[in-house]
Amino acid sequence: MTIAVVLIVASALVGIATGRVFRIWALVVISPLIAIVSAIVLRVYDFGMVGGVTVVAICLVASQLAYFAASYLLHARAVSPHDEVDGEPGEIGQEKIRRQQK
Repeated sequence: MTIAVVLIVASALVGIATGRVFRIWALVVISPLIAIVSAIVLRVYDFGMVGGVTVVAICLVASQLAYFAASYLLHARAVSPHDEVDGEPGEIGQEKIRRQQK
């Protein structure tokens, strides 16, 4: 059972690292690699078919959720919901207006 937790945490860390560095297309490459490595490790540790498939699926979900969380946190500063609520343009909008008026 410990190896399953280690694989899930490792998959989440890979997802975080991928989300910080690469775009979403990297998941196309990373996901099969996670599935293959997890399946090999689980086979070495004599996991059953149902348990192994479940752990591999959880590893893939953890990796993708970690990817989306990391990429969201990376780009969350650029998007602020407060810019739309108060009716005032954000800093980016104000810079564009100044450039147009000059």
